[in-house]
Amino acid sequence: MPDRTSGILMHISSLPNKWGSGDFGPEAYRFVDWLEKAGQSLWQTLPLTFPDDTGSPYTSFSANAIYNGFISPEMLRHVGLLSEADWDSFIDEDKNKVKEKAFSLAYGNWLKKEDKSAFDHFCREHAYWLDAAAIFMTIHDHYQSTWYDFPRGLRNRHEDDIAKWQEEHAYSVLRFKFEQFMLYTQWAELKSYANAKGIRVIGDIPIFISGDSSDVWAHRDLFKLNEEGFPLVWTGVPPDLFTATGQLWAQPHYDWNAMRENDFTWWVERTRVGKIHADIIRIDHFRGFCAAYEVEFGASTAEKGEWVDGSRAEVFSVLHERIPDLEIIAEDLGVITPDVTALRQQFKYPGMKILQFAFNGDETNLFLPENYDVNDRFVVYSGTHDNDTVRGWYDTATKHEKYMLARYCDCNAETVAWSLVDMAFRSNAMWAVVPVQDLLGLNGSARMNLPGTIINNWVWQLDVFEPSAELTDKLKKLTIESGRSR
Repeated sequence: MPDRTSGILMHISSLPNKWGSGDFGPEAYRFVDWLEKAGQSLWQTLPLTFPDDTGSPYTSFSANAIYNGFISPEMLRHVGLLSEADWDSFIDEDKNKVKEKAFSLAYGNWLKKEDKSAFDHFCREHAYWLDAAAIFMTIHDHYQSTWYDFPRGLRNRHEDDIAKWQEEHAYSVLRFKFEQFMLYTQWAELKSYANAKGIRVIGDIPIFISGDSSDVWAHRDLFKLNEEGFPLVWTGVPPDLFTATGQLWAQPHYDWNAMRENDFTWWVERTRVGKIHADIIRIDHFRGFCAAYEVEFGASTAEKGEWVDGSRAEVFSVLHERIPDLEIIAEDLGVITPDVTALRQQFKYPGMKILQFAFNGDETNLFLPENYDVNDRFVVYSGTHDNDTVRGWYDTATKHEKYMLARYCDCNAETVAWSLVDMAFRSNAMWAVVPVQDLLGLNGSARMNLPGTIINNWVWQLDVFEPSAELTDKLKKLTIESGRSR
């Protein structure tokens, strides 16, 4: 990978789509074509996993299962799992029901096929997580409850109860596995298409996993839980730049001693899948491997808590030993202690720089491009999924922030987004990645997430993605001028 390159952050759900959520279909391929045309080499997504009830893909039912909303009816048709009659039968359906109906028809057609060798191989390859996820999700859907409220035998994974469930719900369990097989296949084809055009994918792994997940249900011994399976503590972060009361994630913390005794197998399997999903893995909240912030179970805010040691270098040594060509970006935002930086540098992981944070201090601010350590590695962003858009940030920026910004670029509300794109690309950071919202200069209504809130997050989606020829050429020219050309 060249030392200097660039790309765009665009989550799958934000792609235009006539069937609802963005997916792995034609619009995704058109986006890849545009990336190539604009001279870009990176496509960053958010986690591909199932979102929670608030829409967040950072709190999922499974660390490895891909969200079924990303399945493309067009691609099911393309591989012959939907006939012309099937297609015609749902073309005028309510758009929010099309994907479900399309997959149901595809599943029925697949069941009639004799050759299932590729599916069988997939199930063997992913047995570590897939078997538990398939059972968990079918129980979860059946009872419409968290696993804490499953019938006791299923809740505690009694062998006879699980076997009986698998027998009585074999159709649904197999359907979930086939759904994952198709999602993995569609994503693999899309990723290969991007790779063939010289575009590498940056994926995203949240450090923690939801308590209501197949992972916690199936591996209770690896988490800090009481005898009933409830978390002893919740994870989060104390008050910071994003929130005055901190962020309470309400996710259980790992029992790192148990993980260690298990040779970090859960993390190895999770990261192995992450490497299938992406060429480069961004690990969210990297500092949690040095120390994680624990809050009392049931707390209403994250204001009161304590930092507890994590696995530090041990888990990464095992990951690199077990997984070839592993490339990681360490999300090292917030209050970062020297040991976090040392851990990142030990494994030569690039950290992150956010330009929206560069103007709230003075000229020594470490987010200013002129202060990036030339002996270190960084990925620079205009903003992330947790930031406002640059235009939205500028509209609410303080006088001091605008004063500091004016010292580095001549811009106004209309031009500020491009000014930060230009600043990111021309910086000495290894990679420059900008959210598609900033490329298009969109205002705060296009924000993806406001940390600490649960309303109207993760829903932003483009009606159409058709950058003008002028903008495409402008981005390609900047990419060449800044030495980030493909």
